[in-house]
Amino acid sequence: MKRFFVLTMASLFLLSLAGIGWAQEKIVKIPTCWMESSEAFNAWFAHKKGWDKEEGIEIELLNFNSGPAQMEALPAHQWVMGGTGVGGELIGGMRYNIYLLAGVIPEDDVNAFYVRKDSPILKKKGFNPQYPDVYGTPETVKGANILLTSQTTVHYIIGKWLEILGLKESDVKITNMDMSSIVPAFEKGIGDVASVWAPVSFECESRGWVKAGSTGTTKAITATCLVGDKEWCDKNPELTSKFLRVYFRVSQIMKKEGASPEMIKSYQEFMNDFCGMKMSAEDAKNDLLVHPRWTLAEATKLNDAAAGESQMTKWLNEAAEFFTKMGRFSAPELEKFKKNNIVTDKFLKLAAEKPLP
Repeated sequence: MKRFFVLTMASLFLLSLAGIGWAQEKIVKIPTCWMESSEAFNAWFAHKKGWDKEEGIEIELLNFNSGPAQMEALPAHQWVMGGTGVGGELIGGMRYNIYLLAGVIPEDDVNAFYVRKDSPILKKKGFNPQYPDVYGTPETVKGANILLTSQTTVHYIIGKWLEILGLKESDVKITNMDMSSIVPAFEKGIGDVASVWAPVSFECESRGWVKAGSTGTTKAITATCLVGDKEWCDKNPELTSKFLRVYFRVSQIMKKEGASPEMIKSYQEFMNDFCGMKMSAEDAKNDLLVHPRWTLAEATKLNDAAAGESQMTKWLNEAAEFFTKMGRFSAPELEKFKKNNIVTDKFLKLAAEKPLP
């Protein structure tokens, strides 16, 4: 009897080890693309908490300096899902094979362009009465050297600004730079306008530079979104939905807690660890406030095309048409983009089949 008990316990122990091994094998690593900006926080925070593994996945965070750079890495299968802005969304939809899985952050207050205090651009505000909070006139802006990261959200708002003033891109000088290089260059006297996204915008304001316009004031409506390799997502719908569940679990908590002391501390840690940037508690709080999160339900509604064209598709098409008019994309690329209709809500609906933790 004693021998039987020992053998039974030994068998159960081996089975438990086998079960642990089986569980570990079920964890699927998912390489994801991000930039050094707020949308990456959700993935970083969830991974730190182990919430990705609770869903049976392990999120690997890869850092890129822009949306176009992210898309260039897609054919090499460096990533299968991740977060990007309008530049990545458009290029991914035109030249690569992506889904727009979900909108995650509205960008009304995220992107802005700055000038120095003595800039003649500040002499006039509301030149175009339909845009009363935008500075500049055709005379003061024409010939300006504008620092920005090409084919991104900060490029989009500059294009809208020029249109508001009745100017074309050929009327100014566009200097394409990595986002991290813009503030140091502008500080040295290079350029007349610096177009940036948060938290770089906080650096601009800390130096006393003046906001001449933004995403909201120019009505250049965009959103930070989650995207995915279309082929991979279609082959792995459960994994895709699990990634969305993990991401929106963090959004849900952020919306509930707001810029709480605990969230601010975690955000500072994220900025230091992932973005390589030391951020004060005040700037961390501001960055959280200008990057409000949409919930899973809100994101699903934005992608819903049941009654016709989805809201997200409308925003994307407006941006695509604008960049095409600027000469950044060709007419055939625009036509392809609209035909592809990259926006989908099927993975969001799958993610919502059970409540988030």
